[in-house]
Amino acid sequence: MDQTTLAMRAGLNINTISAMEKRGPAVLTSGLDKIRTVMRVLEEAGVEFLNHGQPGVRLRKD
Repeated sequence: MDQTTLAMRAGLNINTISAMEKRGPAVLTSGLDKIRTVMRVLEEAGVEFLNHGQPGVRLRKD
C-alpha cells in the first residue's frame, strides 16, 4: 500500500505517514491515536504485527 492510500484510509495527512516512515526503527513521535489508526488500517489490509519472538510484521495467513 502506498503512502497516499494509507493516508486516505487513515484520514491522515500524507506528511504524517511520510514522517512515520522516515523514522525507521526510531521511536515514533506521532500521537498514539494516529499510530493506532495506522495500525488498524494496516491490520484491516492483512498486516499482522508481531511482538513475540519475531518482532516485526508479516502478511496474515488466511
